[in-house]
Amino acid sequence: MRFIAQESTNSFVHRLAETNGLDPRDLLSMAGAGDCLLPEPQFSEVHLNAAAHGRLAALAGCRTDVLEHVLPTLRAHPLPDPAGASARWDVPNPWEPADDCLVRVCDLCALAKRSRRDAYAVSAADWRVCVRHRRWTDNLREDGVTCIPLAPVPEVLEAHRERTRLERRLGAGGRIAFADAFHIAAFWWNHHAQVPRAWPARHLKLGLGKGSDRRVAALVAYPEVVRLAGVLAARERRRLRGSLSQDQDVDWLRGVQRLFASWGLRGTFPMEPVLQWAALHSGRARPSGPRPARGRYRRLEASGPHHSQVPAGAALAATTCLPWRLGEDGETPAHVWSVQSRV
Repeated sequence: MRFIAQESTNSFVHRLAETNGLDPRDLLSMAGAGDCLLPEPQFSEVHLNAAAHGRLAALAGCRTDVLEHVLPTLRAHPLPDPAGASARWDVPNPWEPADDCLVRVCDLCALAKRSRRDAYAVSAADWRVCVRHRRWTDNLREDGVTCIPLAPVPEVLEAHRERTRLERRLGAGGRIAFADAFHIAAFWWNHHAQVPRAWPARHLKLGLGKGSDRRVAALVAYPEVVRLAGVLAARERRRLRGSLSQDQDVDWLRGVQRLFASWGLRGTFPMEPVLQWAALHSGRARPSGPRPARGRYRRLEASGPHHSQVPAGAALAATTCLPWRLGEDGETPAHVWSVQSRV
C-alpha cells in the first residue's frame, strides 16, 4: 500500500485494513490491545505505544522509522509507557482539546496513491492547500462535502508557495511569523469592523452559497496573511539582532499602516492586534539559538513569548503568542480581552 504524507494513524489503519479485506479493529488488534471503540478516521486519531508501532510497521511491511516519518502522530503523540510495556493502542479523550486537526486529503491525491476511501491528514490548521490539484481541503465531515477549487483565486496558490519558501528559509521563525499574522487577520474577521477589500471579492469568485463565510475565512485571507508574515519576520530579525531602534520601530509601524491602507484598512482599529504583537515582541531579546545573521535568507529562531522549540507540524493556535482565535468575538480595546464563542 502506498503512503500518503502526513496521514493520520487512524486513516492509515482503515486504508490498510480495507486493502487486506479486514475489519479495521481486527487489524489494530494485531498491533496491540485496546479496550475502546475504534472511531471513523474523520472523527478521531489513534495513539499507539512503542511496541505497537513496531507491530503496525511489520503489518505494513516497512521499517518503524519509515512509518513514523509518514504518520506524524506516531512520533508526536506516542502513548507514555515504561520500557518493555506490552503493545497497546488508545483513542484520545474527546473532551480534551487537541491542537492538531484532521483534514480530508485531496481526493485526487488519494486516488493517485490508489486509495479507495477518503483519507485524512494531520494538519496544523483545519485546512490544507493542495498545490498540485489547485484545491483547498478542510475538516468538514458531512457526506458529499468536496474540496474548494482554487482556480478562480490563483493568488491563494501563489501565497501558499511564498509561505512554503518563507518557512523553509527561516525555519521556526517563519512558522511563528505565519501563525502570528494569521491571528492578526483572525482579529479583523472576528470583529467585522474592517476587512481587506480583497476578501469579499475572493469569496464572490469562489461561487459558494450563504453560510460559507466561516469555512473560507482562512482561504480569502491567505495572500494578506502571508504578506504580513514576511513583514513581521523582518522586524523580528532586526529585534533579535539588537539593531531595532525606537525610531526604526516607529517607521516600521508607519510602513505597516501604509500596507494596510493599500488593502483598504483605515484608522487605528486594524492596527490594534499589530500593536499588541509588537508589545509582546519588544525590547532586547535572548533568542533560543545563536543571534540571527544578516540577510533575509538566514534562519530565524523562536524567542520572546514563543516556546524555544516549535516543531514543523505544530498547530497554529499553539504557535502564536496572540490570545484570540478565529471565530471568537472579543472586546475591541487592545490588551483587554473577553472572548466568547461565536461559532
